Formats: sequence, C-alpha cells, structure tokens
Amino acid sequence: MHKRFYAILIAITLLIALMAMQLIFGQNSIPRQQQVKRNIALYQEQIDSLQKVIESHKLEIERLKNDSLHKEAILRTRYGMSKKDEKVFQMVK
Repeated sequence: MHKRFYAILIAITLLIALMAMQLIFGQNSIPRQQQVKRNIALYQEQIDSLQKVIESHKLEIERLKNDSLHKEAILRTRYGMSKKDEKVFQMVK
C-alpha cells in the first residue's frame, strides 16, 4: 500500500515538474508569451502611425485633385514654376 502511494506521489510530482518546465522553457512559455505581447503592441503602434500617414496622403491627394489654388501653390514653391510672362523675384537670405 505504501509503495503504491509513493509511486503515485512520485508520478504526480514528476508531472507537475514537467508542466512547470513547459511553462518556463517550452515553446509557449510565459516569457515567450510576454515577448509576443510586446511585439504585438509595438506593431500596433506602427500600424496606427502608418494609418495616420496614409490618411494625410489621402487628404493631400484630394486637395490636389480638387483645389487648383493648392496645386498652384505647390508648383510655385516646390518646383519654382511661374505663369507665362510673369516676373519672379527670389529673396536671398
């Protein structure tokens, strides 16, 4: 009777030790899960940031399609373009 009790006790102890080792060192271990959660949070921040950039680009596209004054301002400032027979003065700092 005692031998059977000790055998069951040893088997349960080994099973608990095996489960603890899996939680600490296994593929789905607690440290690995925490790392995955940190990575998910980091990627979510990147996604949010990129969505803001996409939204600003969409707004700029709409302005370029619909607002001729905005288009003209960009052509003049970025590309130095001017209307025909227009005199352009550049200020030097």
